[in-house]
Amino acid sequence: MKRSPRELLVYTVQTLERLEAEKERASDAFREGMSHARSVGYDTDTLRVVLRLRKMSPERRKERRALEAIYLAALGLLDGDPLTDEARRRLDQADAPPAKPSPKPEPPTRDGAPPPPAASLPPPPQLSMQLKDPEEARKEGRTAAGAGKRIYDNPYPAGDPCRAAWDEGWCESKKSNGMDTPAAYQRRTEPPPKKSEKDPKAKDQKGNS
Repeated sequence: MKRSPRELLVYTVQTLERLEAEKERASDAFREGMSHARSVGYDTDTLRVVLRLRKMSPERRKERRALEAIYLAALGLLDGDPLTDEARRRLDQADAPPAKPSPKPEPPTRDGAPPPPAASLPPPPQLSMQLKDPEEARKEGRTAAGAGKRIYDNPYPAGDPCRAAWDEGWCESKKSNGMDTPAAYQRRTEPPPKKSEKDPKAKDQKGNS
């Protein structure tokens, strides 16, 4: 039986009222759950962050942590914790020069054997832990960024507070001076999901033709 415009309006309003009441009950239950968590010693602000992270995919969580580390480094707020590996990779990829065309293959040696592969560049040497003012290391990071050095060129070893200070100086110097946001500071757009099957309509049209 088709409803009249008035009956349809009444039904819609009653449905929204019911959903609103359910939302209020769920909100009250959530507050009670948070109150219980607080009573047993959990930090509710941290729990809210964890709940948001659990809704993300592993790739999105990794990107989120990398962006947070980069933002904090640029603001000088790492508080002694160096950049994460994912943040370093992100900064290094965004700062890398455009890829050069692949060189032509070298001719084989006289005996017909292929030439040996070129040796990859070794990573920069890690200095032993030094007792240095972190502010001095922060200035070194700014200078290194201005000289075009990579984020991986940080000379301080893990555990040295100067490592985080150097990262902060490097990121501070790499901040955009214009209106454009650096690529490393932006969220990467996810590619559209791949279609597992072709459009059935197109398939039918092809079969009928």
